[in-house]
Amino acid sequence: MIKVTYGSQSLNTLKPSHYVNKKNSSPKVDPQKEKIKAKINSIIDDAASVIRKYRDQEKVENGKRMNEVIDCVEGLLGKKPEQKSDNSISVDGVEFTSEEMANAVTVLKSAEGAIKGSITDSKLLDYVNYGHFEIARNIVEKYTRKNLNAEQGELINKALNGFIDKAQEQHDSIIRKYFEKTTDDFYAYKVSETAQMDDLATVTEDKVVASNLELIKKVTTLFSKVEFSDTLSVATAIAKYKELVSPAYKEVTENTEKLEDKLNYDTLSLGKTITSILAAAKGQNHVSDKV
Repeated sequence: MIKVTYGSQSLNTLKPSHYVNKKNSSPKVDPQKEKIKAKINSIIDDAASVIRKYRDQEKVENGKRMNEVIDCVEGLLGKKPEQKSDNSISVDGVEFTSEEMANAVTVLKSAEGAIKGSITDSKLLDYVNYGHFEIARNIVEKYTRKNLNAEQGELINKALNGFIDKAQEQHDSIIRKYFEKTTDDFYAYKVSETAQMDDLATVTEDKVVASNLELIKKVTTLFSKVEFSDTLSVATAIAKYKELVSPAYKEVTENTEKLEDKLNYDTLSLGKTITSILAAAKGQNHVSDKV
């Protein structure tokens, strides 16, 4: 038998104390390291608490925004949306994320505001109003095409057309009261024999009433083709608009100064509508800078 030795001692004679059991030995505690460790854990706990608080607050804010969007949708579209989840709602069977709907509502509200702002208290429509209508249609349609699917876009554009149809209906109701339709596209209305002229002047505010159906068609066609992100295209369209409506305005007044005032008013009014709706659409446009 081979005798194994450890140093000067036989392995058989070595005492257990000669072995070091690393697993069972207690490591020496460094107070400074423990202090740092405790500090780090405290920082982590504080950070986790802040994150939880932020997420809870964010959830509350998202809930408020969702409620606001739901209220706006019902007011603008005339339909009560159904909340499908924390991040989606359905309107008339068409589903949107909350962000998609919130952005579309922003654009739609801007278009509605521009349309309402362009109509006077008389509710009668001037040629410039048809310019506003088509500007809104043009920008909103392009926005929906680039940012929403076909069903979503159809719903938003339908809502916009609802605003326009309502304005047209109010105009038509007044026309039926004070005017009679003719078969002439250029002079579609004539004053009714039963209308009281004093009342008529009060209602119309001595303003231009859009009665030339051919001119209305030309104005709407003009603004339906404009690329509103191109300033040259906008300037060209407005110059063409002034050329189109000038003969109609001259029939209302032969005063050159009044005519220029009216044309300048239309120019500023159209420009304001273009700027406001375009800004709303670009601000919510996640696909392209062009709208």
